[in-house]
Amino acid sequence: MPSTISRARGVWDPVMSEPDSDTYGRGIAMSALGMLILSPDTLLLRMVSQGSSFWDVLFFRSLFIFLALLAYLAVRHRQGLWGIFTNMGRAGLIATGLMTANNITFVAAIALTSVANVLVMLATMPFFGAVLGWLMIGERVKRRTGISIFLAFIGIVVIFSGSLGKGNGIGDVIALVTAFLMGLNLVLLRKYKGQDVIPQAFCLSGLLVALIVLPLASPALVPFADIKYLMLMGGIVVPVSMVLFFGGARHAPAAEIALLSLIETVLGPIWVWIGVAEVIPTMTFIGGGIVIVAVAGNAWVGLRTGRRKILVP
Repeated sequence: MPSTISRARGVWDPVMSEPDSDTYGRGIAMSALGMLILSPDTLLLRMVSQGSSFWDVLFFRSLFIFLALLAYLAVRHRQGLWGIFTNMGRAGLIATGLMTANNITFVAAIALTSVANVLVMLATMPFFGAVLGWLMIGERVKRRTGISIFLAFIGIVVIFSGSLGKGNGIGDVIALVTAFLMGLNLVLLRKYKGQDVIPQAFCLSGLLVALIVLPLASPALVPFADIKYLMLMGGIVVPVSMVLFFGGARHAPAAEIALLSLIETVLGPIWVWIGVAEVIPTMTFIGGGIVIVAVAGNAWVGLRTGRRKILVP
């Protein structure tokens, strides 16, 4: 926990230890790549027919996440597969619980309120990452990152300004809880950065979510044409992107990693436009531009700062 003096400086105090340039760059690159890989996820969801319910989609998506990561871990660890699950420790168990809760609350929010409201609420994740990182591990946020978080949130509001307010309060609160849980997970992975538990934790969470939603789903009624999209989504796109994204949290501040999650929010509608010719409102381009400038600007300044500290003793 941070000391009394550290707390007095405040969460937005720019004075804090800077990770070295290589480590910081690795974390930013991993998480940014993860969000780029995840960005077609919205398009894949649109490709699924109306005959498959949301619960069907979640069941198969989670099941394929479990199977894909289990296969990856089996190849990577071979004889020690069982041991990596039984020896995850506190970090692995907490990460598994948070990832499972994340999936469930996200689905509940989508079911209860508008997609626009959910995405705007999820855009508060960098704020939660900043505050929780300060409270739990003493990781104060640089001023540039605080400004970037504010600008990015404004950009998200601009994107969905025409659709806000069409949901209900309970769904909005659940979406906010989802953002909180995601921010908390990033901070805890940062705290336990010496332990590589992300693949196995995400694997177990996929199994748990599939089992939880199975009573609400009708797997036998899902068309094969939908299953191929769900297999691509759950077997490749989501597990690869999430392992990279959460893996980046081990190498860079939680608030900055959380800020990168907004890349997927901006690129998602563009993929839908490319794939199914869905018209993109002008405000999406304006708001998306604000988000990209905020995210890229923060990462660029962070990398330059790290290099300058190495070059200038």
